[in-house]
Amino acid sequence: MLQQALIDQGYLTGNADGVFGYQTEAAVCAFQQAKKLKVDGLAGAKTQEALQIKTGSNENSHFSGDYSTIHESSDPIRIRLLQKALIQMKYLRGDPDGSYGAMTKAAVISFQKNNKLKQDGIAGKKTLNAIESALAKGHKAINTIDDAPPLENTAGKMDAPRKEEIQLLHWYNDIKPSLKYKARLTVYEPVSGLAWTLMVHSKGRHCDAEPLTLMDTQIMLKAFNGKNTWSQKGVYVLLPDGRWTVGATHTVPHLNGYIKDNGFDGHLCVHFYRDMEECTQKDPNYGVSNQNTIRALWNK
Repeated sequence: MLQQALIDQGYLTGNADGVFGYQTEAAVCAFQQAKKLKVDGLAGAKTQEALQIKTGSNENSHFSGDYSTIHESSDPIRIRLLQKALIQMKYLRGDPDGSYGAMTKAAVISFQKNNKLKQDGIAGKKTLNAIESALAKGHKAINTIDDAPPLENTAGKMDAPRKEEIQLLHWYNDIKPSLKYKARLTVYEPVSGLAWTLMVHSKGRHCDAEPLTLMDTQIMLKAFNGKNTWSQKGVYVLLPDGRWTVGATHTVPHLNGYIKDNGFDGHLCVHFYRDMEECTQKDPNYGVSNQNTIRALWNK
């Protein structure tokens, strides 16, 4: 538990192996120095308290029996613990950074929706208990279209756009100004050869949209090997004005959705080409990852 707490807070690397060796001692010393504690390498009561290590009958549970609410102002150690669980269950991607930002809140809401909990994005006692229960049962995210009729083999198949049709269009300069609310986007995934339709909801630093129909959701998931995942794919996007461009998208429903009976409880994000310097400043993690995917598809 000591090693895991040090790992969660970034003072120790590797796995918690239960051996108090040189690296663990050095990590304890580094933590003590950072917290202005006596630097002796011994994890006494004050050091354990500062690390928020909890002992007792619930020590083997994910949250060590501490179900106090986790929110934006919580200790980074507790936020990382929540993020690790959400990442394990595929509701969140990336590394646990201890910051309760928009992506973490969206992941909590997605989990709450799938588990019929109050969808407030705050990880209270009921949500934390439900997370522990889900982890114990194999941590599989619920697929909201399990009962949908199977697709025909030809569903979603279309010819790829010709290379000369595809342009590298800039999100802020070329796409966002003319893209309207409820506009339709045709998304083509080049590896599977599948295409589906999205309806546009809002425009910020990327485009928020959701599948237009249940079949569109099924086709999209098929293109992503049946997974609800934050791991984005590079895609070709047909805009309402007839232009093809490159983009990147994922399949995890989060926050609000507006179309009924499409089997997609929320919306998703479609990213388009942006200046890397601007994206690095405003969206240094997931945004940059999408920009790299877009550039890789364009270069290919």
